[in-house]
Amino acid sequence: MDEPKIKFVLLLPLCYNDGRPVPQRVLRGMLDEIYVLAGGHTIAGTVTGAYRMKDGTRQDDESLQIWVWVREEEVSDLKKMVARFGKTLGQEAMYLERTGGTIDFIGPS
Repeated sequence: MDEPKIKFVLLLPLCYNDGRPVPQRVLRGMLDEIYVLAGGHTIAGTVTGAYRMKDGTRQDDESLQIWVWVREEEVSDLKKMVARFGKTLGQEAMYLERTGGTIDFIGPS
């Protein structure tokens, strides 16, 4: 059985800050990268939120909430990946939450 993995929540914006939608191929590519690193992910749904930009303006976003799980030694790789996503999407910052829980995949008995 695999060791328990650390759960993270990632928000992937569905639009650039100027309001243009992020192309599906870009989102699919990001989800594929997450899959390669973590071996899977869950799209928990679409969420909305607001962020105060460095210049003080309000940015309202609609994002995919992604659950991803990695081993401790993969956390740095996940953070680097999310930073790359932020650059691609033109974001000032990306939301990545390390939850207090761990993920176990239990096979049938």
